[in-house]
Amino acid sequence: MKPVNDRWIRISGIGLLLLLDLYTSQIFLQPVSLTTIKFTIEFLLLTTATWEVIRWILVRFRKWFPLLSQTKKRILLVLPICWAASVLIDWVDMVIVNSTGFHKPYSMSSFANTLPGALIFTVLIVGVQEAVYYFDRLIKAEKEAEALKKENLQTQLESLKQQVSPHFLFNSLNTLSYLIGDDAKQAEKFLEELSKVYRYLLRNNEHELTDLATEMQFIRSYFHLLKTRYGDSLHLQLAIEPRYETYLLPSLTLQLLIENAVKHNIIHKTQPLTVQIITQPDGLLMVKNNLQKKIQHIPSTQIGLANIAAKFRLLKQREIIIKETEDEFAVIIPLMANQLI
Repeated sequence: MKPVNDRWIRISGIGLLLLLDLYTSQIFLQPVSLTTIKFTIEFLLLTTATWEVIRWILVRFRKWFPLLSQTKKRILLVLPICWAASVLIDWVDMVIVNSTGFHKPYSMSSFANTLPGALIFTVLIVGVQEAVYYFDRLIKAEKEAEALKKENLQTQLESLKQQVSPHFLFNSLNTLSYLIGDDAKQAEKFLEELSKVYRYLLRNNEHELTDLATEMQFIRSYFHLLKTRYGDSLHLQLAIEPRYETYLLPSLTLQLLIENAVKHNIIHKTQPLTVQIITQPDGLLMVKNNLQKKIQHIPSTQIGLANIAAKFRLLKQREIIIKETEDEFAVIIPLMANQLI
């Protein structure tokens, strides 16, 4: 994660805390002398060290708890640690001053008196740094959501272009026309699945993500249309573990992968195409097919895999994996745990 650019916040904060230190110690009321200069230098170093150490602790905790939803938990964990660090810095400073004779030594009671002051400084520093981090992450999240929405709209547009293209409509209507005269029940089933496909395509823009169970329902309807057309030349094999059905993925991801497989491979009764969708350990989903590329060149918009990869990058997920051998083509995508469950 790219670190937050908080340079000016740190400089301003250290300056304000230095002024607060000088005010509470009444340095302003004393004439300028070597003693006041020494105190000012000490307070500047002390304030800078305290701010930077607390910031360093915060940065470490942000790596462990980076989400906006984890802000409360992160602050509750970090406050006592930062307070202890601030007290320790104060005590080290006083020990150094007393041992070097830099200025008038601190009394033993001064060590106890640092506890409330260190707590106030800690709360102020943590509050300012966390506020900057929160708003920075909020702005980035809004930008990422907007970029993801654009990618999603592009996917929907491309998918709708494919499905409402004259070629697709001609094949679907031609198949339906044939079934009406040959098998009325199968024609009714085909029309039902066709309506499900279009309903899903037109409604998927409500959410950028969908759970695997919903996406698989759509895939079964979509594959029914393909199966009706290609018959025993096309097969779908599913191996979905129930525990992954609530996991999320970008809408139409599986449809695009199946569409690519059908578009770029020979489908014939002597060379059947088999598409497999399989869940794997660690929340991965693999879509693979036996490879039997068509000889003729097929124009491609390059929207398929590139669009899927872009979506997962925007979602801060692991990169998709593409594997191709002489006999097989596979795409492995990460599934996302549903945080609402």
